[in-house]
Order: sequence, then C-alpha cells, then structure tokens
Amino acid sequence: MTIEISEFKPMEEVITQDSINRYAELSGDFNPLHVDVAFAAASEFAGTIAHGPMQLQPFFRSLSAWLDSDAFPAGTKVSVTYRHPARPGDTVHFEPLSLVESLDEYAVVRLEGQSVNQDGTLLAQIDATVPIRRG
Repeated sequence: MTIEISEFKPMEEVITQDSINRYAELSGDFNPLHVDVAFAAASEFAGTIAHGPMQLQPFFRSLSAWLDSDAFPAGTKVSVTYRHPARPGDTVHFEPLSLVESLDEYAVVRLEGQSVNQDGTLLAQIDATVPIRRG
C-alpha cells in the first residue's frame, strides 16, 4: 500500500461571526472573546476570534475525505500547536506538508500539515497518526 500526499485534498473553511456563534451554541463556550463584539474589540485581539477547533475543520474534512468516512479509526491521534487566532472573514486552508507510512501489518500514516489563512498566516501546526489495517 503506497499513500501519496496528493491523496489528501486541500480543504478550506470560511470563518464568519455567525459560524463562531453557532460553534459557541454547539460547544457551550460563550467566552466574550468569541461572541461579544464590543468586548472583543476592546481586547488585545481588537475583535472577535474563532474558537481554536474551528481552525482544524479543513484538516478534519481532508482526513475524512481521504478515509471516506466521518469516523476516524480507533487509535487516531491528533496533536495541534496553535500559532495565531482565526478571525471572522478569514478563509482557513489545510495544507498537508509531509506523510510517513510504516511497513508492518498496519499502515500507520503520520500526516503533518498546517492551517493557514488567506494571507498565508500560520494558524496551527497539525500532526496526526492514523492506524489503517492492511489487506
């Protein structure tokens, strides 16, 4: 089994204040830096910022498309280092950078990538390990 990095399709997600508010409803995280425009404008961020997991949505969509499944295999591990917040108006892209595959009975795929916005600002570094049964 040979896996090519090109199999991971680039995905993108547009961040809007509405999508941030919907995520707050879903997660129960109503931190005013996310949902209170006036409060966030007076903060060090000078405006609202997206919840961290919203920056990962393009990565999760890319991995789901590659797996052809919404559920990741048991043992999947994802490590994230956040570098910069995403804001309303940002288009977040997942860019796969490298791929390593083991050679035992399980294909252990290690994918490194990053989320960047439309200006190329690094938002998050992502390192995922996905076990896939061979044969």
